[in-house]
Amino acid sequence: MGQLLLLASLAASAIAFLGVPGIPVLALILLAVVLIAAGAFLGARPAGVLIVLLACFIAIIVAPDGMPAIIKAAGGNPLRFFRSYGLWVEISAIALMIVFFVLAAKRRGPSGHHAAMEAAEDIDRVVSGIGKIAAFLFIPMMVIIFYDVTQRKIIEYDSDFIDSGFYLSSTKLQEMEWHLHAVLFMLCLGFAYVKDAHVRIELVRDRLSPRKRVWLELLGIVLFLLPYCIIIGKLGYTFAERAWNTNEISAAQTGLSHRWIIKAVLPFGFVILGAAGIAALLKCWVYLFGPPELQERSGEYAGTHHADLPEDVVSKGPITD
Repeated sequence: MGQLLLLASLAASAIAFLGVPGIPVLALILLAVVLIAAGAFLGARPAGVLIVLLACFIAIIVAPDGMPAIIKAAGGNPLRFFRSYGLWVEISAIALMIVFFVLAAKRRGPSGHHAAMEAAEDIDRVVSGIGKIAAFLFIPMMVIIFYDVTQRKIIEYDSDFIDSGFYLSSTKLQEMEWHLHAVLFMLCLGFAYVKDAHVRIELVRDRLSPRKRVWLELLGIVLFLLPYCIIIGKLGYTFAERAWNTNEISAAQTGLSHRWIIKAVLPFGFVILGAAGIAALLKCWVYLFGPPELQERSGEYAGTHHADLPEDVVSKGPITD
């Protein structure tokens, strides 16, 4: 039942985002929040609560008749409001997400730590699924590169081919190559973090004990990863919105149009990376404060990354006097 309420809340957020005439956005968002609270109380998966609540926040901020319209109706300036109080809006949203998550975790059971671990694994599955699907973009990217090189170096001088429907501007092909590369990179950022494939400075980290490694990971997520994802997500949205409003196209005469599509991938990619960071944060929290039976399951960031270290150093850290 809790999952069905979350789906209903997601549908209400989508309707609010699309701006259906005759249906007040604020009423839809309030309905969505009530449904989320009911779903959390009835034992919905905590990860689903976080995702749907984030969708609600995006809907009320981005929707044409959402928060900007409410501020205008109250006689205020939306741009000036967000410049002055944007940080407090974000803090309030994060606090509300934490409250709803804790409620869902307590109702999910058998304990809050088990529910947090379940949420982390759910988020990991979603992020990994997006990354695995995005990885297939490597195939069309290589096909386009092969076709572009072949066309320019081998058959471009054939006048019959140039006049046929198979001939495409090399500029379009090259722009499509870096577009696909950018999408592939952005959608796999979170996947790489889930697989712990990002570069690490291990000179210090691998000399620490397992608990200190996890503390270091936790502090890195809270102080650097999540704030950076929030900042780039906000700026990236503005970047894509400006491209949408101006109908931006390529600077080249024969380039691609609809630049907003590739620019919208930037904030979306950092939302995925932020989700992977939240999953890692939950694992670190469970490892540090959870029951012993969950330590092996949540100890992904407690180990080292050097295969040549002795097993006792990998599991226990270096022995010091």
